[in-house]
Amino acid sequence: MFRPLQWKRLIASLIVFVAGLASLFVSGGSTATAFSLVASPSSDRDLVAVQQTIVQALEARWRLMIDPQVNIKSFYDPDTSEQEESRERAYVRRHYLEPAARAGFRYTSVKVHPVFENVEISGKTAKVQVFVSVEYESMFPGSNEAVMTKEANIPYFATLAKRDGHWLIVKVSGQDTYSKR
Repeated sequence: MFRPLQWKRLIASLIVFVAGLASLFVSGGSTATAFSLVASPSSDRDLVAVQQTIVQALEARWRLMIDPQVNIKSFYDPDTSEQEESRERAYVRRHYLEPAARAGFRYTSVKVHPVFENVEISGKTAKVQVFVSVEYESMFPGSNEAVMTKEANIPYFATLAKRDGHWLIVKVSGQDTYSKR
């Protein structure tokens, strides 16, 4: 029925299809998940809301490299927002903006690609583990060439609380290149 050459083409096509499907789940765009676990019978709406809060907060956090005035406070629980905002701004300034200024370049764009590893929702509390890959571009003055830098699979752990119908971050920690030093 099939000749050996046809089998090879069929198998090669199948491998390409499966690899493409796997990469779709792994890379997933900005809100896709590779694996999600909901530990309680919470609604799908809560799962989506938790993931959206985390994605938006991470995107805002990394946008601090381009615009230090980005509002990140709105993603945090009011009880911790001041200290978390101060901590994040100081971290980005110390590890990204000040070294860039000393070296004479500036960041021009940033893309954040989160992949959720685990989401546990129990009542009005959620615990999240997400791996983030970040791509950011920088340019030196007088140059037309952008330099692309990538950090892959940065683990973030977050605890959220549901307040007045909104999921807000109580605590978040990550392990990017600088936090490992």
